[in-house]
Amino acid sequence: MAIAAAQAQKFYEQVTAERRVFTFLNDDSFLVFKVGSLEVVPFWSSATRLDSIMKTHPKYREYTTDESTLEHFLATTLPLLHQEKINIGVNWSGTRLTGYDISASDLQKNLNYWLSQQRG
Repeated sequence: MAIAAAQAQKFYEQVTAERRVFTFLNDDSFLVFKVGSLEVVPFWSSATRLDSIMKTHPKYREYTTDESTLEHFLATTLPLLHQEKINIGVNWSGTRLTGYDISASDLQKNLNYWLSQQRG
């Protein structure tokens, strides 16, 4: 399994189990990255992952970390990012911060599927 695929799977597992998502903020706004022609906001499945990024990439120490409940992420954040046509980066990692980028609506569908599997 490729690193990006493994990181994405870990994102779904951890986020649905612990019901939290994490990202960086700059003046209370999401960090938006330009990836090709897309705008992408990355989210991670644990605060530890953000700590690791700050150690590897010191420039991220100037940003605040943000934690949201999964419920808020699904009900508010993803619909807003979908409306603004901003994709989501899931558990970006490595020296180049790479990983999967997915549309907000597809991420919402995937998370709802993982949640249904936990209940089933």
